[in-house]
Amino acid sequence: MDTISTPSKPIIVGYDGSDGSQRAVRWAARHAAATGSSLLVVHCWAWPLFTSNLGPVTGMEDSGLRNDAERIASEGSDLAAHTAPDIAVSQRLITGFPAEVMTKLSAEASLLVTGTRGLGGFSGLLIGSVSLHLAASASCPVAVVREEQPSPDRILVAVDGSPESDRAVLTAADLAKALSQSLHLLHALPDRRHLAEEMPDAERDPIIQQSLNLLPHNTNLTVADESISAGSVPGAIIERASAAACVVLGAKGRNTLGARLGSTVHAVLHHSKGNVIVVR
Repeated sequence: MDTISTPSKPIIVGYDGSDGSQRAVRWAARHAAATGSSLLVVHCWAWPLFTSNLGPVTGMEDSGLRNDAERIASEGSDLAAHTAPDIAVSQRLITGFPAEVMTKLSAEASLLVTGTRGLGGFSGLLIGSVSLHLAASASCPVAVVREEQPSPDRILVAVDGSPESDRAVLTAADLAKALSQSLHLLHALPDRRHLAEEMPDAERDPIIQQSLNLLPHNTNLTVADESISAGSVPGAIIERASAAACVVLGAKGRNTLGARLGSTVHAVLHHSKGNVIVVR
């Protein structure tokens, strides 16, 4: 089972020089330092798929598409090293489109980190197509970074009892432990009048109990839990996420047969103002 703190696999972050990717690299570097992981900075370029004219222009040193791509890759690696000088940082320049390249690389990663939008995104979009593709397709947890240094000191994990939710709980617990933060379990259900009859106040929510049972008995984590009914489940998660360093969710819930990404996760990715980690 993949968790964020797996030391044998590196954290991999995509970098294209955009402001969003700079925030992603800095967040990834700090997270690598907290978890004792190595960091691989990847820059994807597609020009070799369209032209062979990649070299420098005659008489102009350091010009050309290849030099520019190599400069961007080195820039991302230098940014990571400057942010967290003690981590092991490497870089790779890979030919291909970012969504395809990063999805393939996710099999080699403990965590894949991306910004919300790269240089190719439209400014009006809240999250780019690459980030959505990775959240739906990556083999490891995916962190979509909006804030490089969030101020709250708790990790929120939204639970629903699905296998992906169980893996999200373990990932969130690893993250909270690495960052010395508290863990908050949230089970949000659609608002129904008969809910109170189904789950009396004195009875522990079985989904919350299932999630708590996943945590080691000797854990030193500070753990809180909450069960709520809401008119909008994504809206409730987004509201609670505003007071958390990040929100962790399973890629899909119980009622998303055949889907790669559930509607709740899709909505949270689009509208959360903070960082989101999606676990498959």
